[in-house]
Amino acid sequence: MKVLAIFGSPRKEGNTAQMMEAVLSEFPKEAQIKRVYLGELNYTGACATRDCKVLGYCPVQDDLTPVLKEMIWADIILFGSPSEFADVSSEIKKLMERTWFMKGALRNKIGGYVITGRRYIESTINTLHAFMLRHRMILGCSGALGYTFTEMGSLEYDPLALRDAHFTGKRLVDLYDIVYKGKLAEK
Repeated sequence: MKVLAIFGSPRKEGNTAQMMEAVLSEFPKEAQIKRVYLGELNYTGACATRDCKVLGYCPVQDDLTPVLKEMIWADIILFGSPSEFADVSSEIKKLMERTWFMKGALRNKIGGYVITGRRYIESTINTLHAFMLRHRMILGCSGALGYTFTEMGSLEYDPLALRDAHFTGKRLVDLYDIVYKGKLAEK
């Protein structure tokens, strides 16, 4: 089981990271988990040349280049994003833009997500669903939402957030076993 966890919040130990770690704690010990903290990388969104469609790879070479390769490597891709101005973080959005050349390469990979924010999370959900469906990924579950209120505190005010994150992890493991027909049992 190869898992790529993409942390889309610039806060490495914030609410989104706590929920991501709750999901990841449900994966078996033998799972290969790679964590990527987009906030630590220096990269851009898509360029306007459309060369990637002709070349079959993204011609922009920056800190995101190895992450794009790891997306192809992974069986499960887990996204974590705060809802910023009613959408995914700019870090996640730039990553999404750069995957245009990957049409078909993410097909049948299992996708999951966690989202944190105050309100208007629906658009963030829609963006993540659209991304996964456009790449013909398998939407692994309904995700985990953490309603965090900056002026009130953090996840302690949403008792369902971490519970749902653990459920998301369990569901992704179950789905992996269904899709890959017992690869867990083989290892």
